[in-house]
Amino acid sequence: MSRRVAVVTGGTRGIGRAILERLAVDHDCVVHGRRDAAAADEVAQIVGRKGAESLVALVDLADPDGVDEFADAVLDRFGRVDTLVANAASTAFKPLADLAGRHSRLTFATVVDSLVEMVHRFAPAMGAGGRILTIGGLDARFAQSGHGLLGGAKAALEALTRSWAVELGPRGVTANTIVPGPVLTDSLETYLAGREDVRALLVDHTPVGRLCTPGDIADVAAFLVSPAGAMISGQVITVDGGISAQGGPWGAMRDLW
Repeated sequence: MSRRVAVVTGGTRGIGRAILERLAVDHDCVVHGRRDAAAADEVAQIVGRKGAESLVALVDLADPDGVDEFADAVLDRFGRVDTLVANAASTAFKPLADLAGRHSRLTFATVVDSLVEMVHRFAPAMGAGGRILTIGGLDARFAQSGHGLLGGAKAALEALTRSWAVELGPRGVTANTIVPGPVLTDSLETYLAGREDVRALLVDHTPVGRLCTPGDIADVAAFLVSPAGAMISGQVITVDGGISAQGGPWGAMRDLW
């Protein structure tokens, strides 16, 4: 079998990087970042050691022209896309009442508009077995302090996912959303530095007794985009060790963020 082609936005760190490292086993990879060329090159070297060809693309997804150029570069290099993982996000973490239109435009352009355009460009290049995977958030389900705008954008991803599942399903293309809980990325570790009480509270309210790692999310992503995931489509799959199953504790913790 020829190698598949995966595009992962926000692939230079955290969840996106972990997904790329997993998919590189059987995918050539498009490593997207916004401006950290060194991090993108590092990921490209890692996936290369797994046998993947790679294309590094530094693009601001809030720029429609940049998204078009990005799509052109991907299709010129590989001619097709088999797996599209929308992981990139950008927002202002403030109360909704303190946000202006420019904040909304930035968040929705990065999270929603760019994805709609990428699916418009890449879906025709997907054959049977194509996969669209969006990375959502618990802030689409529960109010979290300062996350109202991002939560709205992530909720839009869930709605779009269901429509793509219905519209593209007859061609053998699936679409799903993964909703991570608290994940031990660099950004969360920075937030938790010196706040062992918060770390302990999060772990205490996670039934499996530990927080998710980026690798946990990548494991689920790899399954969904594999042939074994062919009959899973239009679904929102939460990967959080059970923390959101407890509505009360999650509500009590929402202001920790």
